[in-house]
Amino acid sequence: MLLDPPGWPGRPQGLPHWPYVQAVDAALTARGIPPGVVRADVRTRQRGLTTYMLLRWDASRTSGFGGIRLEWEERRGWFYALLGLGSDDVLLHTVLTPIETIYAEPDALADVAEELLHHRRLPDTRCRREWDGAKEARAAAVDFRRNAFGLSPARSRMGAEITEGEGVQLTIDTRTDTYEQAIAAVQAAYGLNPTLVAGSWPDAPAHEPRPDPADLSSEDLWEGWTERLLFDTVAAVMPGARAVLRRLVELGGTASYDDVRGHFIHHPETPIPHGKIGGALTSVRAVRRRIGPDNRTNVLQLDDRIRVYRIEPALLEGLKRVFDLADTRPDLLRQEPTSP
Repeated sequence: MLLDPPGWPGRPQGLPHWPYVQAVDAALTARGIPPGVVRADVRTRQRGLTTYMLLRWDASRTSGFGGIRLEWEERRGWFYALLGLGSDDVLLHTVLTPIETIYAEPDALADVAEELLHHRRLPDTRCRREWDGAKEARAAAVDFRRNAFGLSPARSRMGAEITEGEGVQLTIDTRTDTYEQAIAAVQAAYGLNPTLVAGSWPDAPAHEPRPDPADLSSEDLWEGWTERLLFDTVAAVMPGARAVLRRLVELGGTASYDDVRGHFIHHPETPIPHGKIGGALTSVRAVRRRIGPDNRTNVLQLDDRIRVYRIEPALLEGLKRVFDLADTRPDLLRQEPTSP
C-alpha cells in the first residue's frame, strides 16, 4: 500500500492525481502484481505542470525475459515499455492501446498489466470506462495549476460556486492590468494553462520587472568566469546538456558517470539513452569555445581515469543563481531543434 507523500516544497496541497495513483496501485496489489517502483510528480512549468506517474516491474517480477514499465500523463494517457534485463534497456515504447481513456478504471488497467507481466503481450479487450474519481482529479489538477500561477480556484468566483458549462465574464482594464495578467485570465476562463503572471487575477499586485541576465554579477568567480558568462553558457547549450549541468549542481558539483547515466536514462522530462551522456555534453564544449573566457578552463570536467564529472567548486553558487534565473526566464534558453 502506498503511503501519503510527506509533501513537496511549494506544493502544500500535495499532488492532485495522488488518489488516482493510489487507486491504480491498490488494484495492481489486489491482483498480486504490485509494481516494484512507483513514481508520481508534476512536470515543469515549461511543460505545463502536467501530472504523471510511472510504474515499473523488473525482470524478477515478470515471467518474461525482462521488465515492464507503465507510464501515465494526464493529457496523453497510458503508455508501456518492454524492457530488457536492465532497466535502461528499452526494447519497445508505445501507446497502451487496450486503454482508450485517460483516467482508465484501475481494475481494467490491472487486467492489461497482468497480461503484460505474465505473457508479455496486450489483451484484445478495450477499456473505455473511466475511473469514478476522474472528474474530481481533473478539477484538482486545474486548481493545482491555477494556484501555482497565483490564480483563485476555477470552481469558485467571488465566493459562489461555478456550475459546469456556465460562462464567466471578464473585465480587463488596459490602463492598470498587465498583458500577462490579461492573457492568464482569458486562458484560465477557457480552462487552459495560464501563463506566468505577476499575481492573482483580478486583484493582482503591481507588476514587477522580469528578472534579466543583466542583473547577474560580472565579478570574476574563477579564472575569468562570471555569473553572466555562466548564464550565457547555460542558455546556449542543448537542453540535455543543461539538464546534466543542473543535476551536477544539485549533487554539489561531483558525480560519477554511472550516477549521471542512471539518473537520465528514464528521466521523465529529459531522457538520455544509454551511452549518450557524452554526446549530450558536446554542446557544452562547443558553447564554451564561443562564449567562455579567453583561456582553457571549463565549466565541466571529466576525469577519465575514474569516470567522474566535476564542476569547479568556485562556480557552484554562481551556477545556482544562474539556474534560478533560467527557471524564471525559459524564453531565453535554447530549445530542442524542431523537426522539419
